[in-house]
Amino acid sequence: MISTSIKYRFFGAACGVIALASMPAFAQQRGGSAAAEAAIGKTRSAYQTAANAQDGAAIAKLFAPDGTEMPPNAPLQKGRAAIEGYHKNFASQMMVHNLVIKPTETHVMGEVAYDVGTYSQNLMPMKGGGKMMDDKGKYIVLLKKDASGAWLITHAIYNSDVPLPAPAAAK
Repeated sequence: MISTSIKYRFFGAACGVIALASMPAFAQQRGGSAAAEAAIGKTRSAYQTAANAQDGAAIAKLFAPDGTEMPPNAPLQKGRAAIEGYHKNFASQMMVHNLVIKPTETHVMGEVAYDVGTYSQNLMPMKGGGKMMDDKGKYIVLLKKDASGAWLITHAIYNSDVPLPAPAAAK
């Protein structure tokens, strides 16, 4: 059982964190600079362009060397080589058309940032004569400014709002 003293210390510490987070200096830092947000926008745009071009190598270069990507319905991809391999394999199965990434919030905190938003795209199976599929979903990307001033993706997760197809009926 947790003692009353520990509960009050935890409560006091939590209140202190909340008070610190609401201080004006911290609030100003959270918004980030317009220049940093514009640079993050360039990284986002480069990702969109590379994905529409089916260019796994270009996508991987937007990640930090030890970056992590968590694509839907697939294992976690760690490092540029794994990320490039994932996108090359995906491109051999599906053609991406008209990927559009729309940020809803971007927050810069010094040398790190996060970007949250939505995406829409059309996917065409490369084999089997399947039909074009419309997809839309959401994403969260964490970024870090490197020594050259570029904003690289350290972690990315995205998932579709479109339900998976129902399993085929058993025969």
